[in-house]
Amino acid sequence: MRRKHLLFFNYLTLSCLTTLSAHHALGVNDLPTANERQKETRIPQAPGNHLASATGGQATKPRLGLGKLAQRLQIFSVPVTAEIDPGKGEDNPSSFWDGKPLRPVVFAPQIDGGAKVGWTDTVGTVHITPLDRHMRRCGADMLLEGVVLRDLVAHTDGSAILTLQEGGMYLTRIRNQETIFRKRLISNASRDIHWGSLAWNGDNYGTYFAVHGGGHEGDSLRFVNSDGEIVEGGWNWGVSHSIDMRLVSSGDAFFPVALSDAYPGTGIYFNHRAKRISYTWGDFSGGTGGRLGGLVATDDRIFLAFASKEGGRKHWSVALGDFAKEHPHAQRVHKYLEDTDCDQLNVKMARYGKKQLLISWVEAVPGDRKFCLYNFQGERAGPAEVLSVTASPRGDFQTLPDGSVAWADCGEAGSQMLKIMRITPSRLQLATFNE
Repeated sequence: MRRKHLLFFNYLTLSCLTTLSAHHALGVNDLPTANERQKETRIPQAPGNHLASATGGQATKPRLGLGKLAQRLQIFSVPVTAEIDPGKGEDNPSSFWDGKPLRPVVFAPQIDGGAKVGWTDTVGTVHITPLDRHMRRCGADMLLEGVVLRDLVAHTDGSAILTLQEGGMYLTRIRNQETIFRKRLISNASRDIHWGSLAWNGDNYGTYFAVHGGGHEGDSLRFVNSDGEIVEGGWNWGVSHSIDMRLVSSGDAFFPVALSDAYPGTGIYFNHRAKRISYTWGDFSGGTGGRLGGLVATDDRIFLAFASKEGGRKHWSVALGDFAKEHPHAQRVHKYLEDTDCDQLNVKMARYGKKQLLISWVEAVPGDRKFCLYNFQGERAGPAEVLSVTASPRGDFQTLPDGSVAWADCGEAGSQMLKIMRITPSRLQLATFNE
């Protein structure tokens, strides 16, 4: 690879994500139309006064640092050699075309319990920082110049990196200190404000990213094999306008989820039009009543945590929805998690232990980050806790091989310190996770 695109320092290889197999969706090429309507999947409201008042909510605020999750929280500081640029923008923006240059801090777990962290410095260079299972640096950063980081997968012998450059979206595979391939997924159709997600199933990569063309915004799904060749499946143009997207692999399938303000309807959609997970308001111009959070695969279902402002609610509120992996993707869980007297934003979620979901969100007033456990029936499994931690607006929570949940952040702009947060499971959860 040309020097301006990739510079190597001493690079230590670590391990990879869980092996799964690929699913190929039908290709589509659609533009938004106001005439199409789908059955609304609105979040049901409990009878009576379910909304919190402007002066006080029904949920009690947990005391800081006294709960079980707080006791299992570990925070690691990893010094870096350049100033970190987190970009600018709201904590969880509703629109990708507002031009705010947020820069993700991506935590990519490895099968040995280590990880790699992708981030951007203040001169625009992308860094991939390797960590061991103790969350300590275990090698020098890999550096990429002339690219914009979108997502990252960690392998035992290197990394796969989804980047935006020269108006296109690219997937680059690095093995040790060698570029195995650099594949252009789409050209002249992506902009700095477009996002993307990357997943690996042991045979193929799934890439899911926003595109622009003909005055419209959409999304594209591409599958790439280990040799860097685009394989059958996916689509050129799907949800419009695709405000945000997530992608997860499980079993023999990739599961793409997007937030749309227009087509095939307004709301949160799985696999383009296969399933509307939840209705949200949309104005066909980039405005929407939803925010995407974490996406988690369980044995037979997919769970999505998100924020919504539907049903007459005064504030953005954290919600949970699911659908079955198999057609017709029946839904069992679709509800708000709390009543609130302020906005709940920057929603995150990951699988915790073997049988629980760890969901987190920011309470806009006073700005605390809350955490709560839920089971796979969508029922709360303990009290909500406030932990004194932060999370990158564009970095998802991830599950490590022992069932821990971990993520990365960088604090204030100009910092030269990565912060790694990890919540370890209980001994019982760890035992069942390893069965």
